[in-house]
Amino acid sequence: MTWRTAVGMLAVVLTSIVTAFWLINEPARMAEAAEGFEGRSIEAGADIFENNCTRCHGPQGQGLPGLAPGLNIPEMFDGARLAEVGWAGSLHDFAYATISGGRPMPSAGTTYPQRMPTWSQEFGGPLRIDQVRDLTNFVLNWGLAYEQGVNPTVPEVATIPVESVGTDINTPELPSGDAAAGEELTTTLGCVACHIHTDVGPAWLAEGDPNGEGIGSRAATRISASEYTGTAITAEQYLRESIVLPDAFVVDSYPPSTMVMTYGETLSKQYLANLIAYLVTLK
Repeated sequence: MTWRTAVGMLAVVLTSIVTAFWLINEPARMAEAAEGFEGRSIEAGADIFENNCTRCHGPQGQGLPGLAPGLNIPEMFDGARLAEVGWAGSLHDFAYATISGGRPMPSAGTTYPQRMPTWSQEFGGPLRIDQVRDLTNFVLNWGLAYEQGVNPTVPEVATIPVESVGTDINTPELPSGDAAAGEELTTTLGCVACHIHTDVGPAWLAEGDPNGEGIGSRAATRISASEYTGTAITAEQYLRESIVLPDAFVVDSYPPSTMVMTYGETLSKQYLANLIAYLVTLK
């Protein structure tokens, strides 16, 4: 045997040992990589949830009475929610499909007033497919505690007591509004989900209206004097009424009780003033 043959055989043996070692450790490496990928996906989904979903489903996914169901609750993970809506598939598929396409009508057996918006770009929503996946992973991550027999305590969200604005569109008088703060509120409150990012929008923007006018222009012409109290209603009055008494005047082709009905009790005078200040700029 020449030295070249010996070196060649040694190289083959060493290569085989390295390959075997790599193959032995590959499942663990892949599992670690998958775990890391899932963790990053859940973190990304948490950001999406905070920016888009908390206004209806609550900061910790506990749901808001009269507005939207809880997601971080045992019924979401023990099969009760799937049975309630008549879903025969997996929980993952239910969450993914609901986020992607929304729900055109409130869930069976509930009285929630509005539809779940469409979020996936596949169906006309604002989120990419990977973002829908991340949001799904985040929601399902709450189920790990329930699978381990632990019911996590959802902390109460600290709030600063404020005087609600009420439902009278004339009193109390509103302070000066901040349009920039109002625009930020439309995201915080989830307004953009229905009024811009769904098949019924963009309700605020000019291209959403056959006449090419935004809500800032249309608001002053929605309600005539004869339909109201015999006097003209301003754009600001119309917008205020639409927010705190949404069913007082329902635009043709839109069903009643679709808008959130509790803003009169949950918004402060300043918040309402900021929203109106922003909306009147959308000409």
